[in-house]
Amino acid sequence: MTRLDFRQLAVLAAFIPVIPARGDDPDWPAMPYTPHADYQAVDEDGFGTFPLTDPVKMRGVILNDPTDMLNPVPGSDPFMGGQWQIYVQAAEPDDFGGTACWMGQNIGKLNGTHPEGSYTDEEWLAELDRLSHDPNSGYAFLRGDLIEIRARAPGLAFRGKTNINEQHSNNPAADFDVCLLEADYGVPTPELITLSDIKDPNDVFIFDPERLVGAEHYQGSLVRVNDVSFVSTDDWGPEGELLLADDTGRTMPVKLGRGCGFDICDPPPPPFDIIAIFDQEDLNSDDGYVDGYRLWVMNYDGNGEVINGEGCIGDLDGDGDVDLADLAQLLGHYGATSGATCGDGDLDRDGDVDLADLAGLLGVYGTSCW
Repeated sequence: MTRLDFRQLAVLAAFIPVIPARGDDPDWPAMPYTPHADYQAVDEDGFGTFPLTDPVKMRGVILNDPTDMLNPVPGSDPFMGGQWQIYVQAAEPDDFGGTACWMGQNIGKLNGTHPEGSYTDEEWLAELDRLSHDPNSGYAFLRGDLIEIRARAPGLAFRGKTNINEQHSNNPAADFDVCLLEADYGVPTPELITLSDIKDPNDVFIFDPERLVGAEHYQGSLVRVNDVSFVSTDDWGPEGELLLADDTGRTMPVKLGRGCGFDICDPPPPPFDIIAIFDQEDLNSDDGYVDGYRLWVMNYDGNGEVINGEGCIGDLDGDGDVDLADLAQLLGHYGATSGATCGDGDLDRDGDVDLADLAGLLGVYGTSCW
């Protein structure tokens, strides 16, 4: 086992038996917010140091549509089933960075109690509905909303960052809640960086355990990198993995989201700018967690200049508007039940083209994307 495996198992063993019942919830209004910078603190090897034993409350702005990041459809992943994730960026002026909130359907697999410790398809859909709506008003969350996270099980460190999650327990007492503070608060202005801010001249990531400079400082936040190009666009498409390069020889991995724009639109010609969530997914713990940083961009509206994380719902032909040609394209594939793509009209990316997709297109009919 890796060092991370032992740490995770120790936390699980210590925490799960003493998860309080829902009736024993902490006094959430009186609890102070945990800064993202504190929650993501690491040691000199990049291992998370925040104590994951007591409930935490955090505050921040939603950076992404969860369906643009991971596939929530029950059973969609052979190992983990449906998955859900949002990134929440710090909103306080004296805080920085951000935190991922993650949920998986088959979480019992990591505790050895699958399927008993996991969610059935029906339970999973109920969890998705719960996490997607404010528990008080029923408001459906959107990118740019200011929210409060109330985590009873305070999460786990994983591959270089600490995530809010249920610590792989489907006990309702381990749920975390997402509560609305202000709708349409506004997506944060991306931090303008260069690859030299995060990599040295040898193309090695700059790691600062204090997280004041280098890659760790930007983790979990929205950034912008200008005047770059892809080494190759062979893997351009939903969930593709590409390599970004600048004119100094520095490179940066890019993970494409599930947004329809990557299916409908061609990549922009170089040089271009990119706006993305600064993420870390270090698969090698032998040297600690000081590597594996990447840019995760959710969507693309086809503007030809900036891969901006935004898409254009209903623009099936990628010409910048939603018109009769797009409607005809969707109707031509209406009723498709297996393997449908965004370009076919599968706007909600559930594998088919149905009434929900038609309603989505008609709701934005006549709009311009750029």
